[in-house]
Amino acid sequence: MKKIKITKYLTILMALLLVTACSSDSASSDSATKPLADFSFTNDGSTFTFTNLSTNGTKYRWDFGDLYYLSNDKDPVYTYKIGGEIKVSLTVTNDAGEESFITKTITAPRIIIIDIKIDGKFTDWDDVAVTDQNTSGNGSIQKIKIWAGGPNVNVYLEGNKKMLMELVDMYINTDGNTKTGFLHSNWPEGSGAEFLFEGPVVTDGWGQFYNHTDPNGGWGWAGIAGSGVNLKASGIVSLNDTTNAMEFSIPKSQLGTLGSSIGIAITEMTSGWAAVANFPEGPKFSTLQL
Repeated sequence: MKKIKITKYLTILMALLLVTACSSDSASSDSATKPLADFSFTNDGSTFTFTNLSTNGTKYRWDFGDLYYLSNDKDPVYTYKIGGEIKVSLTVTNDAGEESFITKTITAPRIIIIDIKIDGKFTDWDDVAVTDQNTSGNGSIQKIKIWAGGPNVNVYLEGNKKMLMELVDMYINTDGNTKTGFLHSNWPEGSGAEFLFEGPVVTDGWGQFYNHTDPNGGWGWAGIAGSGVNLKASGIVSLNDTTNAMEFSIPKSQLGTLGSSIGIAITEMTSGWAAVANFPEGPKFSTLQL
C-alpha cells in the first residue's frame, strides 16, 4: 500500500516538473519574440528624422506629440509647426498582437511668426536677422533687413541722419544669378540686376520700376508704366538724435519669378541728383537666400 502511494506521489511530482519545464520553455520563447520599442532622432531646424531602433516589431505607430499627425512609417520624417519640449511616443506591435511603448522628449526650435506691416512701427522686424550692414560707419544707410515670406519683399533700412531717401537708384537681382542682368561697377563681385527702381522712396511718388534690357549687362532699361505705386513705404522715421529708419515693400508679382535669392543695392541721392552714398559698401549686393 505504501509503495502504491509513493509511486502515485512520484508520478504527480514528475508531472509538475514537466509542466514547469514546458512553462519555462514557453516563457523563454515568448520573451524572445516580444517587441521592444526604441528610437533615436536628429533634426535640421524644425524637421526631425526619427530612426526606429525597435526589435521584433512588424507594425509601428508614432504620435509626434503636437496633436496634428500620427504616422505608421517605420522611420518617419516630420516638420513641427510648434516649438519647445514635445513628447514623442512610439508603439511597436508584433504579429501576435503584443505591444511595446516608449516616449522620449525632443526640443523643437521656437517658431517665429513674422508679419511685416508697412506702418513706420518697426517692432515687427525684431525677429528678422540683419541681412547686411556697413562696418566703416560712413555713408548714409547703415543696415538692411530683408524679409520675403508671404506675397511681398519687405525691406527695413536704418541709417544716420543723412539717410533721407529723397531719390534713389535701387538695383534688384531677382534670379539669384550675379552674372546676368545689369552688371554694376560699384558691386563688381555680385550684382546682376534684373530690375531698377528710380525715384523717391515714398508711396505714390513719381518713381517707377524698370526691366533690364541689355543682354550684355550694360545700362539698358525699359520703364514699367504705373509701377511706382506698387512700392509701399513708411517714409523716414527718426529713432533718436543720430538714427533714421524706414521700411517699404514690393509685391513679388512686380518682380516676376524669383530665383534662389534676392539681392538689393542702393545708390542714394539728394532731390537734386547729388550723390549721397552707396549701400552696401562691399563688392556684392545685400542678398537674402530664399
